[in-house]
Amino acid sequence: MRIVFIEPRSTEANVYSKISMPLLGPIYLGTILKARGHEVEIYNEDIFKPDYSKLEADLIGISILTSTAKRGYEIAAQFPREKVIIGGVHASLLPEEAIKYARQVVVGEAEEMIADIAEGRITEPIVKGRPVKDLDSLPYPDFSLIKGDRSRCLATPISTSRGCPYDCSFCSVTKMFGREYRFRSAENVMGELTDNNKKSIFFCDDNFAAAPRRTYKLLNLLLKNKIGNWSCQVRCDVTRDDKLLDLMSKAGCGSVCVGIESINEKTLAAYDKKQTVAQIINAIKAFHKSKIKVHGMFVIGGDDDNIETVLETLKFVLKQKIDTIQMMALTPFPGTKIYEDLESQKRIFTKDWSLYDGQHFVFKPKLISAKELQLSVLKAYTEFYSLSRAVSLLLRLHLRNAAHRFMGYFIVKEWKRNNAKFSWLSSAPV
Repeated sequence: MRIVFIEPRSTEANVYSKISMPLLGPIYLGTILKARGHEVEIYNEDIFKPDYSKLEADLIGISILTSTAKRGYEIAAQFPREKVIIGGVHASLLPEEAIKYARQVVVGEAEEMIADIAEGRITEPIVKGRPVKDLDSLPYPDFSLIKGDRSRCLATPISTSRGCPYDCSFCSVTKMFGREYRFRSAENVMGELTDNNKKSIFFCDDNFAAAPRRTYKLLNLLLKNKIGNWSCQVRCDVTRDDKLLDLMSKAGCGSVCVGIESINEKTLAAYDKKQTVAQIINAIKAFHKSKIKVHGMFVIGGDDDNIETVLETLKFVLKQKIDTIQMMALTPFPGTKIYEDLESQKRIFTKDWSLYDGQHFVFKPKLISAKELQLSVLKAYTEFYSLSRAVSLLLRLHLRNAAHRFMGYFIVKEWKRNNAKFSWLSSAPV
């Protein structure tokens, strides 16, 4: 059987599209089906977009995020419905919507069921996936299945765990993978790393260090095998363990993506983040002391946020010398507590899913208008990712950070060009 997986691209430029980092879900599924003798191809539209009118396959699998759902449905419409299966986070949140465009929708994790689905032994329209209990049982993902120039992938994503014990009010991760934290053994992860020649690694776990004992073991293996040049996502509380932080640095961790979310204590509480501003400041200092760069991720749009919040956030970023940032618009993903609250208050003014990318405000903030908040965030981005700051870093030979700032400059510039009229805000209440 010839099976094609498609990962639609976002309509807007963002850091993930620029580095062309593929989703792991389709690659795991494709690897499993290839091992069963099927002919498998994967198309990531950020890497290569095929001519769909000439694409022949017995089965089309489309994996969608909320921001790529609209594009995913457009692709699905180009094929006979009986050939299309849709999965991914958005399909898991809104399966009744996705089934309109496919013969089947998979909710949640599909690895243990994909063979039965593809080979026709499971025929229900909406299939409830099973969480993979033993992640070591999964094959190493075969990235060679991705068609096109993979050299555009500046970092290789590696997943070492699933699930998150936390439940931030704006996050959809637990809706997809649950709150039970499951992780691969250190030896299994190391096997994947040594099995492939990976120039730069991004551990895409939502919280890389959530299982300290396993993390220590993995870090020692990374150090022993001289893997180096990797980054990960962590919470601020990882810095409470000085030995772990020191080992991360020695094992080659060059940067961390940290969910700071807000410097407003009330907003942190509303997000159910379970961290304080003082803890955030201490964490940033600890990372920098360990020679680890910080990519700070903020979520703007809580009920206590206004223009002053954005200005204070920018001042905070510059004072704490955070290396790179994402200042994301609070996005009410379907199924999250934030969505339920805003929907019940009739504050969501658009259901154009392509705008649900963390870069567009799609609801009425409590204290100011959506346009005012959008403009203030754009102004902060423009200041942080200015050419002058990028050149200054370059002249001081901070080459990697300078490269990231230049990338940020061009992403912001492209976003401004594409959204110059702020047309989606025309229906927003003032």
